[in-house]
Amino acid sequence: MRLRLLAILLLASLCRAAWAGPQPLDDDELAQVRGADGISFAIRLQLNRPGDGTTGDSRLSIGQVVDGRTTYTVLKNVGGVIQMVGLNISPQTAADGTNYLALTLPAWTKFTDTGFDSLSVQADPRAPVTQSLGQVTLNGELQMQGQLRLWSH
Repeated sequence: MRLRLLAILLLASLCRAAWAGPQPLDDDELAQVRGADGISFAIRLQLNRPGDGTTGDSRLSIGQVVDGRTTYTVLKNVGGVIQMVGLNISPQTAADGTNYLALTLPAWTKFTDTGFDSLSVQADPRAPVTQSLGQVTLNGELQMQGQLRLWSH
C-alpha cells in the first residue's frame, strides 16, 4: 500500500511539473541554453517554369518617373529553377563573449534555365516587347563558403 501511495505521489508531482508550462529565462540563463548545430535548409525554388519546360508571358515591371515621364523596365518571363544545399542558421558566441547569429552561405547551388527572356524599356508595361536589350540564362553549379554574422543591439 505504501509503495502504491509513493508511486501516486511521485506521478502527481511529475504531472504538476509538466503542467507548469514554459518559464521565462533571463539573459544569463538563456545564454547557457545549448542546442545542436542550428537549423539547416535545402531549397528548391521553381519560378514560372512548369514541369514541361515551357514558359508563359510573365513580366516583372519596374516603373520610374523622370522629368514627369513614366517609363518601365520590363523583364519578360523571369524564372528558372534554383536548388541550394547547405544553408545554415546557428547561434554563436564570439571570442569577446558577445552572441551573434551565423548565416552560412549555401555550400552548393545549381541554376537551371534561370534568368529572363528579354529586357526592355517602354512606356506601357503590358505592350508587346518590340526591342529587347538582351536576355540572361544561367545553367550551372556554384560552390561557396563563408558566413554572414548578425549581432543585435
